[in-house]
Amino acid sequence: MIISKTDYLEYTFCRKNLWLRKHKPELFEGVEFTDFEKKIIEDGNLAELACRKLFPDGMLIESRGKQAIEETKMEIGKGEKTLFQATFQDDVFFLRADILRFNADLNGWELCEIKATNSIKRGEARNYVTDLAFQKTVIEKSGFVIVKTTVMHLNPEFVKHGEVNFHELFVTIDLTEEVIAAQEHLQQEMLNAKAYLDGPEEKGCLCIYEGRSNHCSTFAYSNPQVPEYSVHDFNRIGMSKKKLIDWIDKGELAFEDIQNPEALNEAQRRQYDAYSLGRVIFDAKAIHEVLDGLVFPLQFFDYEGYSSAIPLFDGFGAYEQAPFQYSLHVLHEDGTIDHKEFLITDPASDLTLPLIERMKLDIDPSGTVVSWYKSYESQRNDKLAELHPEHATFLKELNEKMFDLMTIFSDGHYVDPAFRGSASIKKVLPAIVPELNYATLNIHKGDQASERWEKMISQKTRQEEKEKIAADLLEYCKLDTWAMVMIYRFLKNLS
Repeated sequence: MIISKTDYLEYTFCRKNLWLRKHKPELFEGVEFTDFEKKIIEDGNLAELACRKLFPDGMLIESRGKQAIEETKMEIGKGEKTLFQATFQDDVFFLRADILRFNADLNGWELCEIKATNSIKRGEARNYVTDLAFQKTVIEKSGFVIVKTTVMHLNPEFVKHGEVNFHELFVTIDLTEEVIAAQEHLQQEMLNAKAYLDGPEEKGCLCIYEGRSNHCSTFAYSNPQVPEYSVHDFNRIGMSKKKLIDWIDKGELAFEDIQNPEALNEAQRRQYDAYSLGRVIFDAKAIHEVLDGLVFPLQFFDYEGYSSAIPLFDGFGAYEQAPFQYSLHVLHEDGTIDHKEFLITDPASDLTLPLIERMKLDIDPSGTVVSWYKSYESQRNDKLAELHPEHATFLKELNEKMFDLMTIFSDGHYVDPAFRGSASIKKVLPAIVPELNYATLNIHKGDQASERWEKMISQKTRQEEKEKIAADLLEYCKLDTWAMVMIYRFLKNLS
């Protein structure tokens, strides 16, 4: 049984999930990557290809498996100094290295891992060290000396102006000392992983001590005793880890099992009460006080944005969201509604200026701008103001007049058991306005909208398909703002 670098990293996340992948692969059949997961893979590939441009002398090992191992040895023997995807195996441990480069000054090989991220966040450095320590161990046991280990990631300070400067796009971090310090422990853990995968199936998995968003893909299989709606679904349970661990250790898995509901924080208690009573809990007075403070015309507004590992547009950096579309439903005090929208179909010139110019025609800064999770729209406006300071006053006014409709739900003024602790519009809308349904659209998620827009602006896409994608994008974004209108009306009618 081969254990690849990817396998080992999965082992550190959830060893039971890896055991099942190796021994019961049928559990993973038919499970497709989401658009978001596909985008992560694509961005990783783009970053790797871009990084290779920094090493014009590099050679790619294109074969796979045992043939790639032999090809790697052969090319090193021929004197190749920089290899992409150099392949090694020691015992059952297998890897393909992003970059392996001979360092003449240190008389050994330099190992570099490419990451399609624009920073090393808290907790991620450990993952990078584990990744590199695994690679270093296998390569050294194959007879090669690793004298330096580094990570190259996207530079968060980089901003595209004209052609991408790849030397400026990437930042290199030397993790040699950390990798050496971790290597002894990791080598034992590698042996533990091998023994574990050779052993019998264990009951459960350690993901049971994590919130729902951090569960492995086979959580339900490994933990059938956990109900579909459980203590893992409490609002922000990841910030109450000790509380979750205590419940699990006591076998308190369902809401009705909890022996100490008084220990719940305010938001969790409302969620618990709504579930226990089997009905909605709301504070009509608080809701009306908030909504009555809004100023007509109410302008329900939503952006769609695009980002990529390698920035496509001037003024933007890696993964920086570039707004390409908006929808706007305007509710007047007399109850009449107008709808306005804008979609960038040809970003060949200035990407964002036409968007701002149209917004200035469509939006009345004297009225409240209503959004859902307003920090997203606010941050886009801040970026637009940075790119076009001549319009900064207008964009600042929009942010000052912006109201986040989501706060009615995230602050607990309206709690439905069907929300399951979430304030996402994708959870709220089906419970409150079930007749509106994203599933009927050709585009029904934001990451899908971004992917379709990228295809729409491609020169390789036929005009007929471009027009179809444009229509789908407009329909999707329109539903986002119409959904807010309908939710607002519903809340206003509460008594």
